[in-house]
Amino acid sequence: MKREREKHITRLHIILFALVVIGVTTTLIIINVKKNQKLARYTKLENDLKTATVYYVENNNIIVEKGTRRIIKMKTITDSGYLQDEMTKDCEGYTIINNARVLDGKYELGFDPYIKCGDSYKTNGFEEDITE
Repeated sequence: MKREREKHITRLHIILFALVVIGVTTTLIIINVKKNQKLARYTKLENDLKTATVYYVENNNIIVEKGTRRIIKMKTITDSGYLQDEMTKDCEGYTIINNARVLDGKYELGFDPYIKCGDSYKTNGFEEDITE
């Protein structure tokens, strides 16, 4: 009778342990999925800022001389109507436009977006006090 009780307690412990492991694993998976969704949302905002800046530069005939760079703030892009995203209310940012020489010796515009959204996200290389 004692052995049956010990087997029953052991099975109960195994079941409880398995439930705890499943619960912890599920919680970690949910947290990771939410984190990845947020990261994807910030990446999308960076890409949208880049695209909006390209349109802004083209439509406003902005010239970036060969071998130079220009900075366009996200506020300029949003105020001009080129970027409409709710996240821009909680974020600041800019795009650096470089007119750099590429491999074949020609010059080409490169657009590098940078955003900072409170303490939640910041693009690597984001500079706090950058001017347009």
